[in-house]
Amino acid sequence: MNTAPELPEKTRERFKELRGLADRAEAGDAEARRKLRKALHESSPEVVARAADIARTGQRVLISTAAGKDLVVEEALLVRLDLMRAEIAGENPTPLEELLTERIVSLWLLVETLDTLMSVQLCPDLPPEKRAPISYLRHVFRWQESVSRRYLAALKTLAQVRKLQSNTPDRQYNTQINLR
Repeated sequence: MNTAPELPEKTRERFKELRGLADRAEAGDAEARRKLRKALHESSPEVVARAADIARTGQRVLISTAAGKDLVVEEALLVRLDLMRAEIAGENPTPLEELLTERIVSLWLLVETLDTLMSVQLCPDLPPEKRAPISYLRHVFRWQESVSRRYLAALKTLAQVRKLQSNTPDRQYNTQINLR
C-alpha cells in the first residue's frame, strides 16, 4: 500500500490500521481477514483506490530497475512521475482522465526503461560475453514497438476524451450568404 507523505493524516492512519489487519491475516488470523475486508468496504474511495493502486506498484518496480542503486535517479523518477501526473491530468480531472493519465505515466516509464535497457545492449563498450543474444533483442524490440504504440494510443485517447468533453464539434461549417 502506498502511504506516501502527501496523503492526509487521516488516510495514513487508515492505512496503518489496514496494514495491521493485513499482517494479522497473513499470519493466519481468519477473523482479521474478515475485519480487513469489512474495513476496506467502510473506507473512503481514496483509501481503497490508493490501497489497490497496482499501477504505482509496477512503476516502483520499473523505477528500481531503471535506477539500479542510484537513489538520486530513483527519487527523481518518483518526483518526475508525480509532476507528469499533475501536468497531464490538469485541474479537476474526470475519473476517465485520471485513469488515462495513470496509463500514460506508466507507459512513458516503460518506454523509457526499455529504451535504456536496449541502449545498454547496443553500447560498443559492452563486452561480448555480457551482450544478450540477438533472439532476445528481437523480443525486446517487439516489446518496445508494442509499448510505444500503446503509449501513443493512450495519448490520443486522452486527447479525444478531452475534445468530446469540451463539446467541440469535429467539423466547422462556414456558411456564406450573399445579399444583393
